[in-house]
Amino acid sequence: MAKNIVISGDTLTGKTMVAIGLAAKLREKGMSVGYFKPAGTKSYEYSTGSEDIDEDAAIMKELLGMAQRLSCVCPIVRTKSSYDELLRIGHDQLMKQIKTCYSEVSEGLDYMIVEGTKASWHLMHVNLSTPQIAKELEASVICLVNFPDIEAIDDILLQIQLFKQQGIEKVSIVLNMVPPMLKKTVTEQIGPFLEDRGIGLVGVIYLNRELFSPTVREIQRALDGQMITDSNKMDLLIDQFMVGSMAPENALKWFRRVRDKAVITSGDRTDICLTALETDTNLLILTGGMSPELGIIARARELGVPIMMTAHDTYTTGHIVDGLIGTVTADNKEKLAIVENIVGAALDLDAILK
Repeated sequence: MAKNIVISGDTLTGKTMVAIGLAAKLREKGMSVGYFKPAGTKSYEYSTGSEDIDEDAAIMKELLGMAQRLSCVCPIVRTKSSYDELLRIGHDQLMKQIKTCYSEVSEGLDYMIVEGTKASWHLMHVNLSTPQIAKELEASVICLVNFPDIEAIDDILLQIQLFKQQGIEKVSIVLNMVPPMLKKTVTEQIGPFLEDRGIGLVGVIYLNRELFSPTVREIQRALDGQMITDSNKMDLLIDQFMVGSMAPENALKWFRRVRDKAVITSGDRTDICLTALETDTNLLILTGGMSPELGIIARARELGVPIMMTAHDTYTTGHIVDGLIGTVTADNKEKLAIVENIVGAALDLDAILK
């Protein structure tokens, strides 16, 4: 019977990245590993007319070479068409579906990596939250917490409490997106603080450009964008996104503060486009399907700055690209290798399996 490790965490805490890194380390030890995501969200890019597919499940199935169908690797795929989408099916039927697929996917394996919902409390309305699933599978738990500053210590304690309410005592912590300047704080203060409370710190993932910054190619794919200039610079990394909606004199002040950025603005904001091009900008994203003036294109080509045009409005574009931080795709083999190496090295496998 496979041993289950549930990976939990809030939205954009890198659950799939840690699943990739952990799977790589287990396989290095000669263990057979599978992946299971009881409940996911429909990806309109991966889904077909006959099957709703969760993107994370598709990535992990390909990475691990799993033979089972995707509808069993992730049996419940939410479309968010209505708030009672899953209530109409009911807990009993949903749990039966989860158990049936889990048995099929886990057969003959040493370890199963089980990815939780977008946040650990999601699906509580049908008694399928991540702590409830972990209890059902008698799993140990790795809880991810983004750690931009020391105030995140309260997020850790909240996550632990949610699992303890289900009677789950074996919960370890992985800190993610930790600024390198906090390394001493994590080692000398945060680690001992958690240890004193019986909480194991089994990994620290520090901010790393290659790991967390999306490329121009990944942004184009997410936005269904059209490249207007420099389509040969698709591997440029974007460290930060800035929306240009202010007066150009104010924009210049903010744009100068950030390097390796993408500026998002409407295609008819010639003033903002020119201002962005005069600062350290790696990508200009023009929204609303509006192409720029010829002068902008000429200046961008002169400076070697890629311009991308998308049909999305500025708000939607900003929302989409914010979700790209720390993501991986099945077709980006280089990024997958980076995740396996960096995240794998950040995890203490002996502590996780202890």
